[in-house]
Amino acid sequence: MIEKSITKASLLLNSLLFLGVGITIIFFNTGYLNLFHLITTLLIIGLGGISLILNIIKIKKIKDILLSFTTLMIGIFIFHNKTKFLALFPIIFGMYMLLNGTIKFITYIVFKNRENLNYYSVLLGSLIDLIFSYIMISQPTENINRLTIILGIYLILFATTYFKDFLKECFPEKKKKRRGIRITIPIIFSVLIPYKVFQKINKLLETWKTPVNIKDKQINKKVDLEILIHVQDSAIGKVGHADLCFEDTIYSYGCYDEESKKLFESIGDGTLFITKEKEKYIKFCNNHSDKTIFSFGLSLTKDEKEDVKKEIERIKSYTYPWRNIQTKEKEKKKNDYALSLIKETNAKFYKFKKSSYKTYFLLSTNCVKLVDDIVGATGSDLLKINGVITPGSYYAYLEKEFKRQNSNVISKQIYTKKDK
Repeated sequence: MIEKSITKASLLLNSLLFLGVGITIIFFNTGYLNLFHLITTLLIIGLGGISLILNIIKIKKIKDILLSFTTLMIGIFIFHNKTKFLALFPIIFGMYMLLNGTIKFITYIVFKNRENLNYYSVLLGSLIDLIFSYIMISQPTENINRLTIILGIYLILFATTYFKDFLKECFPEKKKKRRGIRITIPIIFSVLIPYKVFQKINKLLETWKTPVNIKDKQINKKVDLEILIHVQDSAIGKVGHADLCFEDTIYSYGCYDEESKKLFESIGDGTLFITKEKEKYIKFCNNHSDKTIFSFGLSLTKDEKEDVKKEIERIKSYTYPWRNIQTKEKEKKKNDYALSLIKETNAKFYKFKKSSYKTYFLLSTNCVKLVDDIVGATGSDLLKINGVITPGSYYAYLEKEFKRQNSNVISKQIYTKKDK
């Protein structure tokens, strides 16, 4: 497969585009809101009206006609109730902040008693989000203009990430720099990115291992670390999973102790597994779990590789071997995922004595945390700013870096089940 690269011109153009839209929204929010209302109304009325006419002419089922008629009525209602329509957006944004605040509060409850960990900043962030969400939801009409200003500021900050990448393309970094803050797309948009790509890929691929090349990207470097993004066609599998491979060894974090899972399986004992059987592990994921895996290869300097080794050893220093999964009682469970991994890949499992990894939480201390902490040792600047990093946000970041000419993400491969 061949994909197009991201050029300097496209990075600069995107930066200027987001910057221009952000500034326009901030300084001309009244005009922007009126235009947005008009365009949305015309689209809904047009869609409903045309669909209604076609369904009547073609004598479609009554439910299709009613759906078209309802769409048309919604468009007319929105046209005559602009303020009520626009007030929906502060409510939606408030609910999004409520979700973020709740996630942070659960994170604080889960980790507040952990040794050497200060989670009061998480509690403070949770309270700010919850107060902000209450203001947005309880007074939506009064907050329409404020929300447009927030959106404008977000777009301006998002423009800086493109401009930063543009500068990297013009002046490739020769030395490792400190991690910075990268403004990512909101979680509600990023969470299902791997699954959407998965759906497209499965229509195209027939082989187990497919390399993806970037046109005109000449790479003479060696892959030193791989980040693996997993996705499958199931409820939780659509969100994805992430782990990494360094020096032919797979490192993966999650909750593999079924008996420790709580709160709809979102919380449990944090578990690290390590296996040196990379090919067997990937085939196991493809065949046992019916997963598609996107592998991004990074080229590292000598110092960066040493930093990665130190970070891995630091994380391992908090662990102790977990042997419960090898008991006879566990062996009776045919669907025990951890036991299957041991049998198929000779994986070794560890639990944590301390550190934030001791308790797994789906929406904060999740699989991506391990990857981000280890890759962060190289200076990668993808940091969570909304309390959550998903495999989707990581995929979006890696895909963009892969398409840049001068990034250290130099390869991409897709592993899928042979008999699909």
